[in-house]
Amino acid sequence: MTIQVRNAEIGDVATIGEFQLQMAWETEQKVLDRPNVLAGVQAVFADAGRGFYLVAAEGDIVVASLLVTKEWSDWRNTDIWYIQSV
Repeated sequence: MTIQVRNAEIGDVATIGEFQLQMAWETEQKVLDRPNVLAGVQAVFADAGRGFYLVAAEGDIVVASLLVTKEWSDWRNTDIWYIQSV
């Protein structure tokens, strides 16, 4: 099956949150607070100024996600996008 990349939807919050929990454990052996992580993911959907998520899906199954955040660059007079939480 082909992988499709799409904008994340509010229905993806639980999956994205689970990816974050797993990544913290895999990279730092850190156990994060699940409710806090889910609230943090939901906060991105509540305020688009915080960033946006993209997900990769194989059929109906989301297999990966990433978070894009913005930061103002006065040197460039534009926003810079940062890819995070891959």
